[in-house]
Amino acid sequence: MSEEQQSTATDQAQAVAVFIQQLYRGCPRVIVIPVILLMNVLVFLYLLFQGAAISGGNLSVYIDYGANLGALTKTGQWWRLFSAMFIHYGILHLAFNMWVLWDAGRLTERLYGHFNFAWIYLFSGLFASLTSLYWNMDEVASMGASGAVFGVFGALIGYLLREKRTMPGVLQKQLLRSALIFTAVTLFLGFTIPAIDNAAHLGGLISGLIMGVLLAKPLTRRRPLVVPAVTAHAGSIALLVLAIILAPAAYYDYHAQKQAENIIRGFIDEERELVKEWKSVVDQLQSGESFSESIVMQQLAESSGRWAKLIDTAQAPGQIQPETTRRIALLKEYAGYRASNTHLLTQFLQAPDEAYLEQVKQNNDAIRQLLQQLNTSISE
Repeated sequence: MSEEQQSTATDQAQAVAVFIQQLYRGCPRVIVIPVILLMNVLVFLYLLFQGAAISGGNLSVYIDYGANLGALTKTGQWWRLFSAMFIHYGILHLAFNMWVLWDAGRLTERLYGHFNFAWIYLFSGLFASLTSLYWNMDEVASMGASGAVFGVFGALIGYLLREKRTMPGVLQKQLLRSALIFTAVTLFLGFTIPAIDNAAHLGGLISGLIMGVLLAKPLTRRRPLVVPAVTAHAGSIALLVLAIILAPAAYYDYHAQKQAENIIRGFIDEERELVKEWKSVVDQLQSGESFSESIVMQQLAESSGRWAKLIDTAQAPGQIQPETTRRIALLKEYAGYRASNTHLLTQFLQAPDEAYLEQVKQNNDAIRQLLQQLNTSISE
């Protein structure tokens, strides 16, 4: 290495040392990051006691306690935009987000100061939740700090771009390269791994970048840039309020949907019992052995009544998802064919006629077609 190169390297090292001194002088300790970490861990532990699994699972628990599901959030439960930022679907989800936040957040908090960093984190998380709300159309229960964490990376990138002239060039380039690579790789993985809310990631990243550019100031300037700061905070609040006001209404009722799913589960449980009884009767008739006609007729009469009740219960309870509406309609049609078979077999026993059995065969063909459409485990 030549003397000129050594001198340049020494100057760069000194510039970096001065920058780090200024960084720690302006913000000796990080305060916001530990608070956020603690809140996320406490919420995770609380949800474990409420029935959540340490590795994820039991989605209803996360929804009940604040995941961002459009069908609930849009019905006035806007607090879910905030609560979802602290709910994690399993220990790995929590650990990864908290590690990334700790790694990048300490530097970002020192660059912006406690208050501005806290607002960047909060705004990015809320905007990420809103982005998910608009993009996923009530279908996804979004949760996790990743939207806010992407906002932290966006703010870091914003600072490095905005204040590149006030930073040592070698440090600025190194940090910017690392931040961009990590962000790009993480986004790429998000688009290749299922069940990742990429809309929230992108919303957090973009909002954090914009806020970062607006709030960035040189470390040598102790007083905040009042006008840009006030504009940034007021504008971000106005944007959040406007996004909430303009959010489209939920296209289905969550509680009606849950009721419909319970109806389907109850239908399938009852159907399995009835099909077992039907097969028992048919096997008895086909065995060629003697049987009590009165007992068989009684069994068929009871089955006919239960099928009629199933048909009555197969009703959409309200505004539910279109696929669930279709499924209930198919189940109702299916129960109709099953009830018809029971009636036809009763008629055959009363007055034997092959026409009744031929109609049963036609009904069975229709039943098989319905089962294919339902794509379910209902017995044939």
